[in-house]
Amino acid sequence: MKTQNSIRRRRPPFCVVLALAVALFPEALFAQDANGSLQSDSQAWTSFRAAHQLRKKMGLFMGAGLRYGSDLGHLNYRRITTGFAFRWDRILTIQPYYQYSLSDSFSGQVKPENRVAVATILAVPWKLWQLSDRNLGERRFLVDAQSWRYRNRVEFRRPITIIRERLSVFAWDEVFYSSKLRRWYRNRFALGMGRRLTREISIDVFYVHQNDGYSHPGDLNALGMSFNTRF
Repeated sequence: MKTQNSIRRRRPPFCVVLALAVALFPEALFAQDANGSLQSDSQAWTSFRAAHQLRKKMGLFMGAGLRYGSDLGHLNYRRITTGFAFRWDRILTIQPYYQYSLSDSFSGQVKPENRVAVATILAVPWKLWQLSDRNLGERRFLVDAQSWRYRNRVEFRRPITIIRERLSVFAWDEVFYSSKLRRWYRNRFALGMGRRLTREISIDVFYVHQNDGYSHPGDLNALGMSFNTRF
Protein backbone atom coordinates (compact mmCIF):
# COMPACT_ATOMS: atom_id res chain seq x y z
CA MET A 1 0.00 0.00 0.00
CA LYS A 2 1.45 3.38 -1.06
CA THR A 3 1.55 6.03 1.60
CA GLN A 4 1.00 9.73 0.95
CA ASN A 5 4.70 10.42 1.66
CA SER A 6 5.87 7.86 -0.90
CA ILE A 7 3.62 9.38 -3.56
CA ARG A 8 4.97 12.81 -2.74
CA ARG A 9 8.56 11.65 -3.07
CA ARG A 10 7.89 10.27 -6.54
CA ARG A 11 6.31 13.45 -7.80
CA PRO A 12 8.70 15.11 -10.32
CA PRO A 13 10.16 18.43 -9.13
CA PHE A 14 8.77 21.58 -10.68
CA CYS A 15 12.07 22.55 -12.36
CA VAL A 16 12.12 19.24 -14.28
CA VAL A 17 8.51 19.68 -15.46
CA LEU A 18 9.25 23.22 -16.67
CA ALA A 19 12.44 22.09 -18.40
CA LEU A 20 10.61 19.38 -20.32
CA ALA A 21 7.91 21.86 -21.35
CA VAL A 22 10.52 24.23 -22.77
CA ALA A 23 12.28 21.40 -24.61
CA LEU A 24 9.23 19.64 -26.06
CA PHE A 25 6.78 22.48 -26.71
CA PRO A 26 8.71 25.72 -27.36
CA GLU A 27 6.21 26.83 -29.99
CA ALA A 28 3.41 26.77 -27.41
CA LEU A 29 5.38 28.90 -24.97
CA PHE A 30 6.81 31.35 -27.46
CA ALA A 31 4.29 31.51 -30.33
CA GLN A 32 4.34 35.03 -31.71
CA ASP A 33 3.76 36.97 -34.89
CA ALA A 34 6.81 36.54 -37.13
CA ASN A 35 6.35 40.11 -38.38
CA GLY A 36 7.02 41.57 -34.94
CA SER A 37 9.82 43.94 -34.06
CA LEU A 38 13.23 43.02 -35.45
CA GLN A 39 14.86 44.38 -32.32
CA SER A 40 13.19 42.09 -29.76
CA ASP A 41 12.27 38.42 -29.50
CA SER A 42 11.07 35.75 -27.07
CA GLN A 43 13.10 32.54 -27.16
CA ALA A 44 13.69 29.13 -25.60
CA TRP A 45 17.27 28.02 -24.88
CA THR A 46 18.45 24.46 -24.26
CA SER A 47 22.02 23.34 -23.55
CA PHE A 48 23.83 20.14 -22.59
CA ARG A 49 27.30 19.69 -21.11
CA ALA A 50 29.18 16.48 -20.32
CA ALA A 51 32.49 16.39 -18.41
CA HIS A 52 35.01 13.61 -17.88
CA GLN A 53 37.93 13.63 -15.43
CA LEU A 54 41.20 12.70 -17.18
CA ARG A 55 43.59 13.42 -14.32
CA LYS A 56 43.39 14.85 -10.83
CA LYS A 57 43.43 18.48 -12.05
CA MET A 58 42.51 18.04 -15.72
CA GLY A 59 39.21 17.23 -17.40
CA LEU A 60 37.57 17.06 -20.80
CA PHE A 61 34.18 18.57 -21.57
CA MET A 62 31.77 18.63 -24.51
CA GLY A 63 28.62 20.61 -24.98
CA ALA A 64 25.78 21.51 -27.33
CA GLY A 65 23.11 24.18 -27.40
CA LEU A 66 19.91 25.05 -29.27
CA ARG A 67 17.85 28.24 -29.33
CA TYR A 68 14.31 28.51 -30.59
CA GLY A 69 13.11 31.98 -31.63
CA SER A 70 9.55 33.10 -32.25
CA ASP A 71 10.83 35.43 -34.97
CA LEU A 72 11.62 32.60 -37.41
CA GLY A 73 9.39 29.81 -36.15
CA HIS A 74 12.22 27.28 -35.96
CA LEU A 75 15.64 26.76 -34.40
CA ASN A 76 17.69 29.85 -35.15
CA TYR A 77 20.92 28.98 -33.31
CA ARG A 78 22.84 25.75 -32.63
CA ARG A 79 26.34 25.12 -31.37
CA ILE A 80 28.77 22.37 -30.39
CA THR A 81 31.71 22.87 -28.02
CA THR A 82 34.69 20.83 -26.89
CA GLY A 83 37.58 21.74 -24.61
CA PHE A 84 39.63 21.06 -21.50
CA ALA A 85 39.38 22.21 -17.90
CA PHE A 86 42.51 22.74 -15.80
CA ARG A 87 41.92 23.25 -12.10
CA TRP A 88 44.86 24.78 -10.26
CA ASP A 89 43.26 24.85 -6.82
CA ARG A 90 39.83 25.13 -5.26
CA ILE A 91 39.11 28.60 -6.60
CA LEU A 92 40.76 28.78 -10.05
CA THR A 93 39.80 26.92 -13.24
CA ILE A 94 41.06 27.61 -16.78
CA GLN A 95 39.07 26.28 -19.75
CA PRO A 96 40.40 26.54 -23.33
CA TYR A 97 37.85 25.35 -25.89
CA TYR A 98 36.69 25.34 -29.52
CA GLN A 99 33.13 26.08 -30.62
CA TYR A 100 31.27 25.80 -33.93
CA SER A 101 27.88 27.43 -34.36
CA LEU A 102 25.22 28.20 -36.96
CA SER A 103 22.81 31.11 -36.68
CA ASP A 104 19.88 32.14 -38.91
CA SER A 105 19.12 35.74 -39.82
CA PHE A 106 15.73 37.24 -40.69
CA SER A 107 16.68 37.07 -44.37
CA GLY A 108 17.05 33.29 -44.08
CA GLN A 109 20.82 33.35 -44.45
CA VAL A 110 22.67 30.77 -42.34
CA LYS A 111 25.87 32.14 -40.79
CA PRO A 112 28.54 29.67 -39.62
CA GLU A 113 31.14 30.66 -37.03
CA ASN A 114 34.30 29.04 -35.71
CA ARG A 115 35.47 30.21 -32.31
CA VAL A 116 38.46 29.56 -30.06
CA ALA A 117 38.27 30.82 -26.50
CA VAL A 118 39.81 30.71 -23.04
CA ALA A 119 37.74 31.11 -19.87
CA THR A 120 39.23 31.86 -16.44
CA ILE A 121 36.84 31.11 -13.57
CA LEU A 122 37.33 32.24 -9.98
CA ALA A 123 34.93 30.56 -7.50
CA VAL A 124 34.87 31.58 -3.83
CA PRO A 125 32.49 30.33 -1.11
CA TRP A 126 30.97 33.02 1.14
CA LYS A 127 28.77 31.81 4.00
CA LEU A 128 25.96 29.87 2.24
CA TRP A 129 26.73 31.45 -1.13
CA GLN A 130 29.03 30.34 -3.94
CA LEU A 131 30.40 33.36 -5.78
CA SER A 132 32.04 32.97 -9.19
CA ASP A 133 33.54 35.36 -11.74
CA ARG A 134 34.13 34.11 -15.30
CA ASN A 135 36.43 36.09 -17.60
CA LEU A 136 36.16 34.86 -21.19
CA GLY A 137 38.20 35.87 -24.24
CA GLU A 138 36.98 34.72 -27.68
CA ARG A 139 38.56 34.82 -31.12
CA ARG A 140 35.71 34.70 -33.66
CA PHE A 141 36.14 33.50 -37.25
CA LEU A 142 33.12 34.52 -39.33
CA VAL A 143 32.56 34.16 -43.06
CA ASP A 144 33.21 37.83 -43.80
CA ALA A 145 35.26 38.98 -40.80
CA GLN A 146 37.36 38.13 -37.78
CA SER A 147 37.16 39.74 -34.38
CA TRP A 148 37.73 39.12 -30.70
CA ARG A 149 35.29 39.53 -27.84
CA TYR A 150 35.58 39.77 -24.07
CA ARG A 151 32.83 38.60 -21.72
CA ASN A 152 32.61 38.87 -17.95
CA ARG A 153 29.96 37.01 -15.92
CA VAL A 154 29.44 37.22 -12.17
CA GLU A 155 27.21 34.57 -10.54
CA PHE A 156 25.72 34.12 -7.06
CA ARG A 157 24.34 30.70 -6.07
CA ARG A 158 23.16 29.12 -2.82
CA PRO A 159 21.39 25.89 -1.73
CA ILE A 160 17.83 25.97 -0.41
CA THR A 161 15.18 23.43 0.64
CA ILE A 162 11.57 23.69 -0.60
CA ILE A 163 9.03 21.04 0.50
CA ARG A 164 11.86 18.59 1.25
CA GLU A 165 13.41 19.21 -2.18
CA ARG A 166 17.09 20.17 -2.08
CA LEU A 167 17.53 22.88 -4.71
CA SER A 168 19.75 25.84 -5.47
CA VAL A 169 18.89 29.36 -6.56
CA PHE A 170 21.17 31.56 -8.61
CA ALA A 171 21.51 34.88 -10.40
CA TRP A 172 24.15 36.05 -12.83
CA ASP A 173 24.96 39.06 -14.97
CA GLU A 174 27.19 39.06 -18.07
CA VAL A 175 28.57 41.95 -20.12
CA PHE A 176 30.11 41.79 -23.64
CA TYR A 177 32.82 43.90 -25.29
CA SER A 178 33.51 43.65 -29.05
CA SER A 179 36.72 44.66 -30.82
CA LYS A 180 34.68 45.21 -33.99
CA LEU A 181 32.37 47.72 -32.32
CA ARG A 182 35.03 48.96 -29.86
CA ARG A 183 32.49 49.23 -27.07
CA TRP A 184 30.41 47.33 -24.53
CA TYR A 185 27.31 46.39 -26.48
CA ARG A 186 25.42 43.60 -24.68
CA ASN A 187 24.21 42.73 -21.20
CA ARG A 188 22.53 39.51 -20.03
CA PHE A 189 20.86 38.99 -16.66
CA ALA A 190 19.45 35.66 -15.46
CA LEU A 191 17.53 34.24 -12.49
CA GLY A 192 17.06 30.53 -12.02
CA MET A 193 16.83 27.38 -9.96
CA GLY A 194 18.85 24.17 -10.09
CA ARG A 195 18.50 20.62 -8.85
CA ARG A 196 20.78 17.61 -8.73
CA LEU A 197 18.84 14.68 -10.18
CA THR A 198 21.51 12.06 -9.48
CA ARG A 199 25.11 12.10 -8.34
CA GLU A 200 26.23 12.67 -11.95
CA ILE A 201 23.34 14.70 -13.44
CA SER A 202 22.05 18.16 -12.59
CA ILE A 203 19.67 20.60 -14.25
CA ASP A 204 19.22 24.37 -14.19
CA VAL A 205 16.04 26.17 -15.27
CA PHE A 206 16.21 29.94 -15.68
CA TYR A 207 14.84 33.16 -17.13
CA VAL A 208 17.27 35.42 -18.99
CA HIS A 209 16.87 38.98 -20.26
CA GLN A 210 19.26 40.48 -22.81
CA ASN A 211 19.78 44.09 -23.90
CA ASP A 212 21.76 44.60 -27.10
CA GLY A 213 21.71 47.75 -29.21
CA TYR A 214 23.59 46.18 -32.14
CA SER A 215 22.28 42.68 -32.96
CA HIS A 216 18.91 41.98 -34.61
CA PRO A 217 17.06 40.83 -32.66
CA GLY A 218 19.10 42.12 -29.73
CA ASP A 219 16.64 42.55 -26.87
CA LEU A 220 15.62 39.06 -25.74
CA ASN A 221 13.45 37.42 -23.12
CA ALA A 222 14.06 33.68 -22.87
CA LEU A 223 13.30 30.63 -20.77
CA GLY A 224 16.18 28.20 -20.68
CA MET A 225 17.38 24.94 -19.25
CA SER A 226 20.82 23.38 -19.04
CA PHE A 227 21.72 19.75 -18.34
CA ASN A 228 25.09 18.88 -16.83
CA THR A 229 26.50 15.39 -16.45
CA ARG A 230 29.78 13.61 -15.60
CA PHE A 231 30.95 10.31 -17.00
